[in-house]
Amino acid sequence: MSDDVIELRVDERVAHVIFRRPQVLNAINERFCQQLSGIFDTLEKNSEISVAILSGGQARAFSAGADLTFMRTLSGPSLRRFIEMTWLVFNRIARSHIVSIAAMHGYALGGGAELALACDMRIADEDTQIGFPEMTLGSVPGSGAVQRLPLLIGRARAIELILGGQKVRGREAESIGLINSCVPSGRSVPVAEEWGSRFASRPPEALRFMKAALSVGPDGNVGPALHGLISSICQSADGYRSNTHSFSRKSENR
Repeated sequence: MSDDVIELRVDERVAHVIFRRPQVLNAINERFCQQLSGIFDTLEKNSEISVAILSGGQARAFSAGADLTFMRTLSGPSLRRFIEMTWLVFNRIARSHIVSIAAMHGYALGGGAELALACDMRIADEDTQIGFPEMTLGSVPGSGAVQRLPLLIGRARAIELILGGQKVRGREAESIGLINSCVPSGRSVPVAEEWGSRFASRPPEALRFMKAALSVGPDGNVGPALHGLISSICQSADGYRSNTHSFSRKSENR
């Protein structure tokens, strides 16, 4: 019997990364992290793939967070190593040149919410519940929420959600900028597929360099030189030249 807890399917230039631990609401353990990291190794080696959609499959959750049963077997150095592993794997997704979309439903709690934060975009069913319960249990989010959440919703609101531990549903999550789009129940994956197909039609090199540029930030010295280099590379491609020619012709005929 396969011990895979994540399924990878590829549809043209879009990869579907589907979590397969429904019995524990896609809780995150060491095997989950290892397979997720290995899947991104595979995707990054395939020049034909530029978008990945992460979803919770048939479980009642995108991911309910860390597998507490597994974590109770850890202590001291082994516990620290597992937390470090989750942080590094999620950060790997955030820094990958693959554009990632989290298609969320049900629960996205703790580490599950942090995994969604590591993705470039988030689409959630309206009944999705997103939260960071770690402080209510006496701990602190350890897989990226402390760093990423303030960038999305502001420092004060991030502190409120982390300290309070309350769950935020789809519509509110959209209104505060925690997710990109709230959709009717059962629609997060189909909408993510629509987005993925559209984004995957962009030139692969342009997508790759866009992700690289985003990771640099607004550095006043590095930024201009980097963007000059990126733009010159992208604009030297035949596809860019033909696209701009067609765009100019359409503009002239309006």
